[in-house]
Amino acid sequence: MNKPVVLVHGAWHGPWCWERVTPYLDAAGVPWVAPDLPSCAVASTGANETEDNAAVRETLDCLPGDEQAILLGHSRGGRVISEAGTHNRVGHLVYLAAFLGHDDESLTDYVSPQLYDTLDTHEDGTTTVTELGAGVFYNECSAEDFSWAAQHLRPQSHKPFEGSSELAWQVKPSTYVICSRDNALPVAGQKKMAERATTVIEWDTDHSPFANRPELVASLLIGLSVSA
Repeated sequence: MNKPVVLVHGAWHGPWCWERVTPYLDAAGVPWVAPDLPSCAVASTGANETEDNAAVRETLDCLPGDEQAILLGHSRGGRVISEAGTHNRVGHLVYLAAFLGHDDESLTDYVSPQLYDTLDTHEDGTTTVTELGAGVFYNECSAEDFSWAAQHLRPQSHKPFEGSSELAWQVKPSTYVICSRDNALPVAGQKKMAERATTVIEWDTDHSPFANRPELVASLLIGLSVSA
């Protein structure tokens, strides 16, 4: 049986962002699930990566069978899978233009200054993405692609993470996907993080290949799922 795939979205996004990828997985007979991270709820709950980690672990707990799962994290989702990926059901980590770092590293070291210009900050401590996000997160996508995403983008809680992070990438095989046209996470930073992964590949895409190049994302996952 093919290995299951767990898809972890990034900041401001949700499970909806995988809807162009999953039909390819379905066609290939690859089981998948996409948890919804509490830190990115429609209304802020003040959740942080502790709750996100718990949500992904619960998803892994509920996977049928006993095959080792492929756990993919996009962007901020990389921090989540670095914790949740220590779960015994995880066999391989995939970092899609994602944070792959040490406990004491600041995310701001890897984020483009342009990204902050796209955000509105709110009194409850959340941020939301403005129309300027098209040029940072979706710069190689069509206007229709960004319109699709903009309808679904949600507030992101930035409550500080509490507790020490477990680093799954130090003990499990991983693949880092560098997105070379990314305006959100500059390529130099991605390459620095990618040096910590077991395998590195590079795509000529922006930060959101799930939107305009879903077949690339799916092909990688299918290959990992069906491999012996």
